[in-house]
Amino acid sequence: MAESEKLEIGLKVMSRVITLRIQPEMEPYFRKAATLVNQRINSFTKNHSGGEMDSWDFLITVAIEGMVESQKNQDKYRLLQQSLDKRLNDLDNRLTLN
Repeated sequence: MAESEKLEIGLKVMSRVITLRIQPEMEPYFRKAATLVNQRINSFTKNHSGGEMDSWDFLITVAIEGMVESQKNQDKYRLLQQSLDKRLNDLDNRLTLN
């Protein structure tokens, strides 16, 4: 997609507005992600208000959690794909034998 076809959006995370150029069909995902990041940061802020964590700590923690969740989902997808491939191969073998 050409850069000129991309949509420019502003996402507010914490007190900062981040400007991104994205594919138009990706906008809902970016907006939802920004909302989830803000919710997680607010949760951390409430639970760790003793001062041992600063804004960067919160952001890093949210980023790590997001990457862990992504990795878990990729692993689940890979296992599901392997299971589906095995079942399709089994079905193909049964149909070929008849």
